[in-house]
Amino acid sequence: MWDAVHRFSSADTTRFLLVGGLCYTIDVGTLVLLHGGLHMPLAGATSLAFVTVLAVNFGLNRAFVFRSGAVAGPAFAKYLVLVGLNYCATVATVTGLTALGMSYVAAKTTSTIVNAVVNYGAFRWWVFRSPGARSPGSPGRPAPTRMP
Repeated sequence: MWDAVHRFSSADTTRFLLVGGLCYTIDVGTLVLLHGGLHMPLAGATSLAFVTVLAVNFGLNRAFVFRSGAVAGPAFAKYLVLVGLNYCATVATVTGLTALGMSYVAAKTTSTIVNAVVNYGAFRWWVFRSPGARSPGSPGRPAPTRMP
């Protein structure tokens, strides 16, 4: 059990949380710049901010958080599948919890936390896992060779 706790409190986790915070800031900042500053229609500004942050999020998680050696194309395809699942989960969670009486901000926050936990595992063991990675504890890096 302590091995699992250590694994989830690793430097990867810290970097994941930092990238998540940075991406949130980029997303909201881009939205404010495009809609508030440049007066772009809200739907267009929201969409452009979303696409921008998707690219930044993928790149930083691949290179900085998980230091993946996985081929970018297949990893990005998996990432997009996860984005679609996240979208569906977010809509279901926010609308469902709101229907049960929770405020939409609290419902969105709950959804974001749940998605972040699920995404961490999916990124680590599916999206950014290198073909040579052998142990479940190593996301994108092959397991070290041990000398006898």
